[in-house]
Amino acid sequence: MMTNRKILVSAAACAALTAALVGCSKDGGGKDAGSKGKSDRTVTESPKAPEPFAGLTGQQIADKAVEATKAASSLKVAGSGKDDGKQMSIEFALSKQGNCSGETGYVGSGRAEFLVLDKVMYMKGDEAFYKGMGKEEGTSAEETAAMTEILKGRWMKIPADEDAAKDMGGACDLDGLIEEMEDGSTANVTKGQFTDINGQKAITLTEKDGAETHTIYVAAEGKPYFLKIVTTGGDEPGTVTFSDYDKPVAATPPPADQVVDLEKMMGDAGAESA
Repeated sequence: MMTNRKILVSAAACAALTAALVGCSKDGGGKDAGSKGKSDRTVTESPKAPEPFAGLTGQQIADKAVEATKAASSLKVAGSGKDDGKQMSIEFALSKQGNCSGETGYVGSGRAEFLVLDKVMYMKGDEAFYKGMGKEEGTSAEETAAMTEILKGRWMKIPADEDAAKDMGGACDLDGLIEEMEDGSTANVTKGQFTDINGQKAITLTEKDGAETHTIYVAAEGKPYFLKIVTTGGDEPGTVTFSDYDKPVAATPPPADQVVDLEKMMGDAGAESA
């Protein structure tokens, strides 16, 4: 799959930053104790802010993060890692409605932009992407070159029943993505220290799963959203960040004159051969 969901349920690297306690006052320089001229001062300590997630276990915090993230109307996912031994990266925004937009790519195999709107998928790749796709499908170099020439700088409209559209449509399913993360949990999460993720306070959770170490960062202010998931060890290390919760997904259909309808094109080709 282009969006490698295994990366989304993994984690690694732990940074720690303890929360500072507020409140401290100095004793102004009076005379020695017992002296007649002593000036008494009352030292007042500011109340401590309640610790986020106090009394909760790591697994309980992870469960709260799943529920909060599941309730979001939209979010943005970005990251990089390995899929079947190949280095890949993703960045896309998705919504409850199933619409999403973004780009994905593998090192040495090009990049592609994609849109999913009303269950219709559009994709625009670079030359390296189409060459790599042709190689995987066993298409001849001549056929791949001809297809690349047709699609150069244009959006390919992919029928909803095509495997690529089904895979990408599933990746754009926000509820399904969170369920995938939930199913991937080993229910063995330990609670760590507080840290900072892109200027936002977060709690660190650590999960061991065989050779992999998963570290999950959950927002400690506001709603307990997932902020970052990282993995080290195992065959598919990677990092994923989550942001732009509840922000509208900027996805609009490409102009008609920039779209190649794959279904229509294949139908026309079949009619000509007949």
